Amino acid sequence: MPTTSTSPLAKGAWYTLFILTLVYISNSIDRTAMSILIEPVKAEFDLSDSQLGLLTGLAFGVTYALAGIPMGWLIDRVNRTKLLAAVVATWSLCTALCGFAQSYPALVMARLAVGASESAAAPTAMSMIADLFPKNRRSTAMGIFWTSTAFGTAISLVLGGVIAANYGWRAAFFVAGVPGLILAVLILLTVREPIRERGLADKAGDPAPSMFQTLKFVCANPTVFHPFAGIGLASLAMSGVPVWAASFLVRTQDFTLPQAGLMAGLGVGIFGAMGSLLGGPLGDAVSKRWGVQTLPAVPMAACAMACVSGLVFALGSSLIVVAIGFIVFEIVSRAFTAPAYAILVTGVEPRMRGVVVSSVQAVTNLIGYGVGPLVVGVVSDRVGGANSLKFGIAAVMIFSLWSSLHFLAAWFAARKSERFVEGAAA
Repeated sequence: MPTTSTSPLAKGAWYTLFILTLVYISNSIDRTAMSILIEPVKAEFDLSDSQLGLLTGLAFGVTYALAGIPMGWLIDRVNRTKLLAAVVATWSLCTALCGFAQSYPALVMARLAVGASESAAAPTAMSMIADLFPKNRRSTAMGIFWTSTAFGTAISLVLGGVIAANYGWRAAFFVAGVPGLILAVLILLTVREPIRERGLADKAGDPAPSMFQTLKFVCANPTVFHPFAGIGLASLAMSGVPVWAASFLVRTQDFTLPQAGLMAGLGVGIFGAMGSLLGGPLGDAVSKRWGVQTLPAVPMAACAMACVSGLVFALGSSLIVVAIGFIVFEIVSRAFTAPAYAILVTGVEPRMRGVVVSSVQAVTNLIGYGVGPLVVGVVSDRVGGANSLKFGIAAVMIFSLWSSLHFLAAWFAARKSERFVEGAAA
């Protein structure tokens, strides 16, 4: 049943959320730095769009997926603040190594290392946020956290383009690696490990569930399985637009690289962040008004709108239409994230969160951020011509619509779920 009660927060919740958001801004900068550098890297190594799609996506996503599950196992068992500090320092150093690459294979290897070390970031943060914020405030907290992807991507696109234009693409990687090293020290000195929430059937001293038990739980519960699948499918579309946006503007609108980076970066930074901030409170408002079981309706609607606006961006006939499509896409595609993850962490036992979120992050990075940009590049190469990217970006929008159907199924399932009905009063 719906409720308007407000549960108390854990000590230091807002400060920890602030640090976690900064960490994921650094994560997003290092992850997307390659996107704004596509054109100079293409020119130096004489690469095709398919090779660039591999470099921006699958080279990152494969090791992210392979490392993600073991990282999730650790998250459910070890001190999360120390683990987070270690991986932040590692991916920052690996990002700087990208700047030393003297060949395409060397650059791919460096991106593989970045992907592996970044795989623990979001699952660790989701696990900590779920322990710091109660169910009826969790979507808002996650909305704030997920603004990090918009801010990080914007910083990467805007500053990356300027640095690359003035000092070369290698310098952009060197600069991108610095913030994470500072944050790693800050985490160790100032962030306390949150007390883990007890599950419905947990007893004091109980070990975390095994991988098999967790997998069985996910497959047996549609309120977990459908959001899991929906997040993975939505990431295909979400990755396809930002990764190729700057190159799209260079090729179809005759922008220079700094101009394209500025427009794409501001669009992601302003409107993407707006979407993340709107999605979280909207999810909590829906939960308080109609019950937590109605929360899947928010990402369902957002994913359907993302499909439409993404097509407008890709196929628009004028710069104004393209810009409107991009703005709406950034708002609605990022508004889905906070309530989607709130559904996921609410539907599973607390000691399963590390493995489950790591698993969905592995899917989003391997299938979404890995295959998404690659699909755009492959379709672009197959179509050919100056406007081929239009069709590549349009092709991945079908996955956003598919995602909305999974959240529709999750909505129906949550209405019958005791866990979600009880969660409305928590």
